Amino acid sequence: MKHNLFISEISSSDVLHSYKSSDLENLSNKIFLGLDLSKPTITDYKYRIGKFVEFIKENGFERNTLLNYKRQLHESNFSISTKNKYFISAKIFLRELYRLDYLDKDITVNIKGFKQNQGHKKDGLTEDDILIIQEHCKALTPTSENLRLKALLAFFLFQGLRQIEVCRMDINDIDLKNKCVFITGKGRDDKEIVWLHPYTVKAIKDYINIEKINTGAVFKSKSNFCNGNRLTTKSIGAIIKALLNDLDIDGTTHGFRHFFTTKLIKNYKGELLTVSKYTRHRSIQMLEVYNDEIIRQADLPRFYNVFNDIKI
Repeated sequence: MKHNLFISEISSSDVLHSYKSSDLENLSNKIFLGLDLSKPTITDYKYRIGKFVEFIKENGFERNTLLNYKRQLHESNFSISTKNKYFISAKIFLRELYRLDYLDKDITVNIKGFKQNQGHKKDGLTEDDILIIQEHCKALTPTSENLRLKALLAFFLFQGLRQIEVCRMDINDIDLKNKCVFITGKGRDDKEIVWLHPYTVKAIKDYINIEKINTGAVFKSKSNFCNGNRLTTKSIGAIIKALLNDLDIDGTTHGFRHFFTTKLIKNYKGELLTVSKYTRHRSIQMLEVYNDEIIRQADLPRFYNVFNDIKI
């Protein structure tokens, strides 16, 4: 039995004009919450579907709605990665509508996302960048805020953790005696062990001692509005970005993970399987991208030399 939100004649261009945006957003929230996905992914879908809802309200709804939405995204100033995120949220929404019998036809068939280069769009931090950060940290007074910053940097620099992994970390996940931490990795439901570098152990010890953390989240907000609450990925990103801006370094929090991975590959001489144990990439293919870039950079002097006898 069909639901009443959509009429069976899917080709009708104004099928959704009689419904308020709030009704469609409520439906999308209900559908996304029913998906077997992580909470951050569902939150992201719920955030991005609003753009598709507005597109429907402005342009109507028919068989080529998703294709036309993709064309509109193509003309936008978003990055390819962002375009794909908006497109995928719309595609999943429509596919679920069909699966749940809100639609008579699956209009997502044979409509693909944007082709995205598998290489790295943003370079990681350089050795010079890390040296600047290192010298800056040496001069910091051991205040609560500064020790929190150094602990965050340690997890990014020496462990290559992702922001979400740091956000999820509770004090009970850390075993300083055995120098390890149990984290919930990207796309994981269970915790996995990460062995801590001695520098990370010292940084986290100093931070825990001054904060006297006994339970709950390791990293908490110090702002007036969210004091004591778990830091979010947005908050951590802002903290790191503020540091990089102060030091005139062009980079992001993820740049530390890029640096971490690149440095391991260089020192392990391309032993990608071993490196993957530390970076926790589930696919060696991604590490091959790093490795290919390292090889290409190392070969550039030879490439330049090929054309040294040509002047224009």
